[in-house]
Amino acid sequence: MPPAIHPIDLVDILRRHRLTPVIIFLTSRRGCDEAIDTFLHTSSGVSASRSEEIRAFLEQFAKDFPSIANHPLIPVVQDYGVAAHHAGHLPSWKIAIEELMRQGLLDAVFATTTLAAGVDFPARTVVVSQSSVRKSQDFTDLTVSEIQQLAGRGGRRGKDFVGFVVVTPSPYIDLHVLGKGLTGQPESIDSQFVVSYPMVLNLLKAHSLDQIEGLLAKSFAQFQLNQRAAIHQNRLDELHEQLQPYGPRECADWVAQWKVFDLARRRKAHRRPAINTDSPYLTACLPFLTPGRLIGLPKGPAIILRHYRSRGMGIPMLSVLHAKGTLGECQAQRVAQIYDQVYEFQPIRSLPWCSPSTLNQFKNVLSQLPARLPILPILENTREPDDSLLSEILTDEFACPTCPSHAACKKDFSVASGLQLKAQQVTKTIQALRDGLWHQFQQKAAVLHKFGYLTARLELTDEGEWARLIRINHSLLITELIRMDAFSGMAPELLAGVMASIAHDDDRPSSYMRLTPGLASMLVQVRQVADALSAYEPAPLLRSDVAAIAERWIGQTQHGWSSLVRSTSMAEGDVYRLLARTLEFLSQVYGLKVTHSGLADAAHQAMVNMRREVLAELP
Repeated sequence: MPPAIHPIDLVDILRRHRLTPVIIFLTSRRGCDEAIDTFLHTSSGVSASRSEEIRAFLEQFAKDFPSIANHPLIPVVQDYGVAAHHAGHLPSWKIAIEELMRQGLLDAVFATTTLAAGVDFPARTVVVSQSSVRKSQDFTDLTVSEIQQLAGRGGRRGKDFVGFVVVTPSPYIDLHVLGKGLTGQPESIDSQFVVSYPMVLNLLKAHSLDQIEGLLAKSFAQFQLNQRAAIHQNRLDELHEQLQPYGPRECADWVAQWKVFDLARRRKAHRRPAINTDSPYLTACLPFLTPGRLIGLPKGPAIILRHYRSRGMGIPMLSVLHAKGTLGECQAQRVAQIYDQVYEFQPIRSLPWCSPSTLNQFKNVLSQLPARLPILPILENTREPDDSLLSEILTDEFACPTCPSHAACKKDFSVASGLQLKAQQVTKTIQALRDGLWHQFQQKAAVLHKFGYLTARLELTDEGEWARLIRINHSLLITELIRMDAFSGMAPELLAGVMASIAHDDDRPSSYMRLTPGLASMLVQVRQVADALSAYEPAPLLRSDVAAIAERWIGQTQHGWSSLVRSTSMAEGDVYRLLARTLEFLSQVYGLKVTHSGLADAAHQAMVNMRREVLAELP
């Protein structure tokens, strides 16, 4: 692949061919900023009249948004008519760039893909130099929807008869991915609806259980679950047709009876009692952890090739094919997600547990997985399993050894048992999908009852009445900390630091700011509580460095915004979002002024101290 085109040469070519204004999408924030820096070494600037228009606009804009008055990129924007736009910049700066672009004062904007969605920001031309985007700690191929969002920015309504999309060479580009994105159908819309603890409390405050069940059943999320259940129902009908030749014999359900006989015979031969130490949730998951199932592990998606129990401890184990094409073994309890996708294949009894062609097919499947995968809801069975038959001891009275159908059952058991197992699995899948949201609601309600927010009759207790007002992420952690009086008498800056560590969900690396002893001690306690609640609610990142930033901004009001940004390696746009999200969390705590007046006063004071300079510019 030829090297990427230099930013200056690229903009000059587009100018000569009258393809400006242009949005040039790059892979990273750093790439955007470095592209802007290259223009400091060229003499191809904009005309003096346009430079003056840009200067006048920015000067007027800075009267309402003083934070951009001394922005380091202003000289480049004024002299060369190019700008950078990404999440590392302040919202006020991004608004200024968007308005300059709308007025036709800029020739080029270097941006990351975050600009593609949610902003009315068109241009005559779009330049795509990437086919992947950074997500978490890795790069992922752009989806069809994301590519079409990028391409859709080309062409200004009322100004251009046609928009242009230019694909340039780059080390980060795969033309097959872009070709599929530009010509394919967008991914289907998936509901992101999640039943949360505050939602359960507020629904129970306003509606009866029957009404709530009806509301959840009418939701778009349940509608999509029902559609997936209908597909599985068709598969179940096919399995029932295949099971018809293996109908009842001497026993109404001879497959189950023979399974009991065969298991009892094996146990008697080994003379080793079976001890089941699986958790209820793992027990509920095991029927779905079958060969061909797509699962999510901590290191990414994988396909199950076989399942077995370890010889020593009897722990459920899986042989899997990882997304990187490697084979591995893992404990079943390490499965983070069970996806609603099974790939049929014929297992074999030795490595690699499937045929070479199937292995290559699975590797291809894993390399082309969509960004969003349908997750299978798991319903825990609260009843004890009916294991009475398994306690039988083989005697002369046991029917199977002397049954006239013994030979036929022995011959057909392997095939019939496999079909019946698949039918049972599909039946469980259908039940899990059709009861998905209602089961989530019941699970959350059970947890709230356990912690004292609901009575046995699912009525709100006094603590449930105020806990329903905390409608943010990690609400259970925050309400439990409040109940423990962990925030009692806490200074506003310390409260803000703790809320910042809970609110922040970005794992980008940054510099470590020195913690005060009070904040360090408080974060240790918060981590302990978060770990104790991890079975009921995912623990937040609880980053100490971001907590220190919020504490300093609120507790040391003599320090300005520039001083705060210089004290950390975080981009100022990231610092702004951290404080804005902390402000949202504090406002939720402030809503408890009736029941927790002292805590609400501390939250209010923290909010007052926070809303200054940049934080006071935007609502």
